Amino acid sequence: MEKKVNVNNTGIDSAGLTADYMQAIAEFIWNGFDAGATSIHIDFESNELDYINSLSVTDNGEGINRATIDESFGSFMDSMKRAGFQKTSSRLKGNKGKGRFSFAAFSGRTSWETRYRDPQSGHILQYTITVKSSSKDRFEFGEPVISGASATGTRVSFHDLFDVTAYSFSSPAFINFLGQEFGWFLFLNKDKGVTIYINGQPVSYDHLMAQQEVFLVPIVEDDTETIFKATFIRWVQKIGDKFYFYFLDSRQREVVKELTSFNNNAIGFYHSVYVESAFFDSFNGNDKEQSLNLFDIHSRHSPVFKMLQHRLHDLVGGKQKDFVKLQAADGLIAGFEKTGLLPTFTEEEQEAKADLINVLKAIYTIEPRLFMALGREQQKMSIGFIHLLLKSNKRQQIAHLLAQTIKLSVEEQHALRMILKKPAVAM
Repeated sequence: MEKKVNVNNTGIDSAGLTADYMQAIAEFIWNGFDAGATSIHIDFESNELDYINSLSVTDNGEGINRATIDESFGSFMDSMKRAGFQKTSSRLKGNKGKGRFSFAAFSGRTSWETRYRDPQSGHILQYTITVKSSSKDRFEFGEPVISGASATGTRVSFHDLFDVTAYSFSSPAFINFLGQEFGWFLFLNKDKGVTIYINGQPVSYDHLMAQQEVFLVPIVEDDTETIFKATFIRWVQKIGDKFYFYFLDSRQREVVKELTSFNNNAIGFYHSVYVESAFFDSFNGNDKEQSLNLFDIHSRHSPVFKMLQHRLHDLVGGKQKDFVKLQAADGLIAGFEKTGLLPTFTEEEQEAKADLINVLKAIYTIEPRLFMALGREQQKMSIGFIHLLLKSNKRQQIAHLLAQTIKLSVEEQHALRMILKKPAVAM
């Protein structure tokens, strides 16, 4: 049987489908995870010339129910998956109904062999869906029959391949991409055994974790102490999600997530925080406050959760300051020197140069955006102004000006005053 999608082929092509085969494969992996899969297998066979004879992505998810095929395959840019999950969950990524068409980046035809459990009979049924690149606005599918398999799942097979070889799916670049895109999600669901395989070998993401620390965060409310376990991870490079606190219950199931508020990619502070506690076993994580009631003591608006948010914010804020001070600040100064933004110093003025650099690093550590938000000429003018104040007897004016611009904690004010108290020794 053949059916038509709710837009034509030209409309699909103009909707911004990816042309990158790596991102296209990622779309199919996300579709598998959206279907509740715990394992995704990327399998391919090739000959000695690196030509691919077969390529597939297989998941052990719930499959595609034949009764809902019009909603899942017949709709474009309006996926039925959207309504099923709250915004504050990582459970759903492919929510625009167009990821299945990304095969056109490297394949002329794609087929979905899917198995699902029929809610009426309880049988596992299977059937096949086919879509061609030349007519993506139409899809063909067969009638479901009882499957001999004992579990649900979907195998997506790609045919008439172009612009890809076996090396495309085994290269370090591709494996690194999968780790970068999915590492945060695999770590989030590690206790469920969620894994991606390439020809039977699990994809690793450990090498992308620059730092991993575990903290116990006790919160006391009404003489009751609740212990939260927080795992902080700093990633080597940008990851496939924004920077979130992921809140997990005692079974390591994600209940809700919230942005860490340190989503400033400019400084390279890529991070995730996973927070576990039995507190979230009965947590109301709904997006809308009006859905809560007065008896929801475990909710996003409860005193314990608000105190936890404050503690976690301080924890990540401290980690960002450490990162900026120990790594990013050196890169900032190196960039200033390379682009000629620092004043010129003679051999006799090296102590003054060290003084300026120390102050610039201190300011950058307190608030990186003070420099990152400025254009090149603005940066040069600001650095020059700070340099003039350091040379004069108005060094403490810098602390006063900063306090007028941003909110400084007592510790930050003290640290800045100590740096401004006297010139630094030579580097």
